[in-house]
Amino acid sequence: MPVTERIVIDADPSIKKMLSEISEEHGKTMKDIVCSLIERTYKELQISKQEEKGRYLLDLSIEDLETKIN
Repeated sequence: MPVTERIVIDADPSIKKMLSEISEEHGKTMKDIVCSLIERTYKELQISKQEEKGRYLLDLSIEDLETKIN
């Protein structure tokens, strides 16, 4: 059984109710809703990592410029 199906089956009853309401509202299966949430969260994580890397590289560039100036 796929992991997403086990997540839905093993979910707390209140979570199942929320998933059911969301799936009915959007016309998708609970599995589709879980997958969408996981994908969205993963994309947010990747963006966060990219931002963190960008800040790190910017800090390195600033330090390099400060070193060259002094």
